[in-house]
Amino acid sequence: MVDEEDDYLSDKFLLETAPAPSGLSTYAERRKEAQRLAVLKNEQNKKKSKRQLELESREEGLRKSLFERAKDEEAAGQQNKALAMMMKMGFKPGQSLGQKYDEPSSSASGSQAGGMDDAAEAEQGPAIGLKRGLQHRAEPLPLNEWTGKKGIGLGKRPPSPSASERMAKMAKMAEQADHTTFRDRVRQEYEERRAQGRLAPAQRTCANLDEKADVKFNVLWLNPENPDAFPEGLLDALDDPALVTALQQQSRDDTIEGRLKAKMRADALQPLATPLGADDDEADDDDATADPEKPDLRRSPYSEEEVQEATQFLQLSARNRLQLVLDYLRQKYAYCFWCGTQYDDQGDMAANCPGPEEDAHD
Repeated sequence: MVDEEDDYLSDKFLLETAPAPSGLSTYAERRKEAQRLAVLKNEQNKKKSKRQLELESREEGLRKSLFERAKDEEAAGQQNKALAMMMKMGFKPGQSLGQKYDEPSSSASGSQAGGMDDAAEAEQGPAIGLKRGLQHRAEPLPLNEWTGKKGIGLGKRPPSPSASERMAKMAKMAEQADHTTFRDRVRQEYEERRAQGRLAPAQRTCANLDEKADVKFNVLWLNPENPDAFPEGLLDALDDPALVTALQQQSRDDTIEGRLKAKMRADALQPLATPLGADDDEADDDDATADPEKPDLRRSPYSEEEVQEATQFLQLSARNRLQLVLDYLRQKYAYCFWCGTQYDDQGDMAANCPGPEEDAHD
């Protein structure tokens, strides 16, 4: 019984193994074949335009001769009118058109009439000899369109592959530029609104520190969103008509909300009557001894340098104005707006402040 069992080490098991199917085995091959079938199916189901159908019909008609079309129509049970008209005039398929010349029946008759033919041929010229040797065509000339040289203006030059690639690349670049421009514009508008909201507190801090340092006027206090808070006479001294017009239109808000908002902005930039941290008694003494003729941080006329500096500052964006104010606070007063702290000196600020940027304070 043991002898009847097959040896598991023999090659019998390998020979009996069924061969692998010869079809597509890898996923890439199956996917490629599926894409090819999908393209063929789309081309079959695709509805051709009227212009394309007319072009195919015209090309098919030009490829076939009159006799071939007549055979096709006859097989379809129809009659070709052109061929029928020609057959009524005596034409038979396979014959040639034009005048026919009879050839001599035999060499004998040709030798007898040789002298006569030569004399007639000499009188009528070489045209008779040409007619005798002329053989008419039994099939019409095929229509072969050659588009090698068309002449000026007779055909539109097809774009070269490099030109089409460049056009596609330029269209893609324009689309990306539009998307990039839109994203940049939205981001800039957001950053501008964010800087505008932080500019007012920074300017209030700047005005308070300048007042403690006995600074009477600083262009960094100016806010184009609140022209009513400008020092007296400064708006008239500006030498930019477009800027002055824009500031005047900004200040023309006769509604209650507009006047209240302008008043709050003006009060926010006004200097305090006493230095920060002073006692009430000291404040009363300062008020009693204050000079009534002292200007309230408003003076005129302004120097040409101050007017030019104010004009340039007001024309800047909110982000640039905020950056100038923050740099001024750090350099002159060792004050970090993001820390909210005034350090003892620049060394103390360099040792304890993370840096001038907002991201460093997270």
